[in-house]
Amino acid sequence: MTYFSKSAITVAVALGVSSVNAQPMLEEVIVTAQKREQSLQDIPVAITAFSEADIVTRGIRDVKDLGLFVPNVQIAPSPGGNTGATVAIRGSTTINPALTWEPTVGLYLDGVFLGKNLGGIFDVAELARVEVLRGPQGTLYGKNTLGGAINLVTKAPADEMGGYVEGSLGNEGYTGIRGRFETGAIGSVGEGLGQFSASVAYATRSRDGFYDNVDSDPTGGFNPFVNPVSSDYLQDLDSDAARVDLALAVTESLAIRYSYDDSSVEKRPSMGQLTDVSGPAFDAFGLGFLGDLQALYVVPEGERAEAISNDQAGYERSDVSGHSLTLSYNWNDVTLKSITASRELEWSDTLDIDGTPMNLFTSTRDVDYEQFSQEFQLSGGGPDLRWVAGLYYFSEEGDVYNPIQFFGLFGSPADNNEYGLDNNSWAIYGQADWDITESLTITAGLRYTDEEKDQYIFHPNASTGGAGAFDLSAKDSWSNTTGTLIASYRLGDATTLYAKAAQGWKAGGFNGEAPSAEAFLESYDPEEVNSYEFGLKSRLLDDRVQINAAAFLNDISDMQFSVFLEGSGGAASTVANAGAATVKGFELELAAQLTQGLRVGLNYGYLDTEYDEFIELGQDVRGQKDFPYAPESTASIDFDWSVVQMGWGRVDLHVDWSYKDDYVPYTNKSQNLTSRIASYDVVNARLALNDIQLGGTVLQLSLWGKNVFDEEYRENTIPFGLWTISYWGEPATYGVDARLSF
Repeated sequence: MTYFSKSAITVAVALGVSSVNAQPMLEEVIVTAQKREQSLQDIPVAITAFSEADIVTRGIRDVKDLGLFVPNVQIAPSPGGNTGATVAIRGSTTINPALTWEPTVGLYLDGVFLGKNLGGIFDVAELARVEVLRGPQGTLYGKNTLGGAINLVTKAPADEMGGYVEGSLGNEGYTGIRGRFETGAIGSVGEGLGQFSASVAYATRSRDGFYDNVDSDPTGGFNPFVNPVSSDYLQDLDSDAARVDLALAVTESLAIRYSYDDSSVEKRPSMGQLTDVSGPAFDAFGLGFLGDLQALYVVPEGERAEAISNDQAGYERSDVSGHSLTLSYNWNDVTLKSITASRELEWSDTLDIDGTPMNLFTSTRDVDYEQFSQEFQLSGGGPDLRWVAGLYYFSEEGDVYNPIQFFGLFGSPADNNEYGLDNNSWAIYGQADWDITESLTITAGLRYTDEEKDQYIFHPNASTGGAGAFDLSAKDSWSNTTGTLIASYRLGDATTLYAKAAQGWKAGGFNGEAPSAEAFLESYDPEEVNSYEFGLKSRLLDDRVQINAAAFLNDISDMQFSVFLEGSGGAASTVANAGAATVKGFELELAAQLTQGLRVGLNYGYLDTEYDEFIELGQDVRGQKDFPYAPESTASIDFDWSVVQMGWGRVDLHVDWSYKDDYVPYTNKSQNLTSRIASYDVVNARLALNDIQLGGTVLQLSLWGKNVFDEEYRENTIPFGLWTISYWGEPATYGVDARLSF
């Protein structure tokens, strides 16, 4: 269906429903984005929040699903896999999943910063809320981020005993089981050991592969390089997630919460579809015949294949786990909070990235990574002055073993590349809100950050007999002070205008995929952004309509760029500070409670990106460069309709539609010639029978579909120069859920 026809269907259904209640109202959304509970409408920041009900009805299982519903936000799997995240907010992104790169957008789980986007797409057993903040964050967060922050907030143990069990069935052999058990409150606050509560949650999902992997030889047996396929299918799923949460209220002032979470994924790799082969590039290497053989497997870039032929596709495995201990102590309206956390990531894959059953390119990555963080927060204040101060420490260690084999069909040996890191940083930050008058509030924040990085690289170049091999380590440190200033003015009880100026900063570092010793030793410098934002937050018509809007301008300097090196064997990239850029745009978020049972939402984001300077080899080449992951327009429409209330329960319908304008995934125009992502739109739907009473339990039955019109769209590519491999968004999926709550 077209852009206009699908949106017209949604609007027509919404307008065709008559009012059943004269005084419908939107629900108030409570968030903790500023380290205390606040109404979403009281925060002078561009933020989108999803409640637990939103998470269920929209089918949000991981951060990738959020990219459909937030203006000027792009979230896609990193090329070649499904568990690494490429996250872009307002055009700021880190496109290279290498472990040595800092994320531009911060991911947080219950206040704990997740150090790397690799392994960032994982199931969380129980989410209570998700908050997406756009713009630099630092004066309220432990780790500084340039583009924004995504807060994943889990459900705390409840005071009442209960839980639920849920089963799912779907197409492509999909099965799922989820469950949660609450002990309820045991004991009393201030007596004995205090009041204890706990919860245990578990979720598992499995699915057959979306695509077949078939034996194929278009030459009819005359190609001597064809091998048997490595598996019968690609892009299946086997995922498990578990969480244990313990809470102890020792006294009215002292509370302790400990949690452990684990998420593991094991699957066949995503389908790498061959969409372009460059005959001239093969001819330049004297391998024109090989290019002709590979070209027989090309599928046009606008068509998603149902099957390919691949001989070396292996696996993708991700295991993410973490411990978190939070202590909170209150006295005289002042709260001291300590958050201690450690996390581990074990991640590996074996990929065949040539789209054929010939052994042209194989890559293996084995990653071991661990992090530790300690944060102290002190907060307090009264009716007119509220403040937060924090001290933060973060350390991380990681090792990557990355053997690459290029043209293995000729017997070329693998280059057993290795690189790793041992980094640490600390920061002190603070922010205060001061009510100058009943209408005017001034917010000011300041942050100091110090980061030190110690990294190594081993590049043996076995395929060249050791020519150009190097084995090096390097160490450097950077520090910076950034600030935030916000003025917000309330026009009555329902409308607020605000103006915000904020600075963002990302430390320098070393390139773990450097092609030479010189490229590794020449560290890149920090990146900085000065961000300016003007916003409106309002509720109209007795809380029936909500309009939030923001216009922004980001002035970026010393931009860090990782450029994939075509024809390098796929193992190398260059990293540099390219220059400066200006990113501007606006965002609109609208919600309307048309009747007591019908809510409609609309989001729109606009981006205008421009390089002010892009220095390469001493020349300003800004006219020859593209801005990656920055579609000009993003939009979504959704509605929730309580269709009918019966004696046995309620029928609810949710439909959402999202649109992404065309964009490019790389900086070099030559790579984007075969990699441009065409505009696409996706429709999801869910029909639920809710609140079916069965004695002491409640039954919910749901019929759901994601990408229900089976839109075929590319998500990302890998342009080797000799050829281009494309990866696609998931096809139509649908199924049924049955949940029994007790």
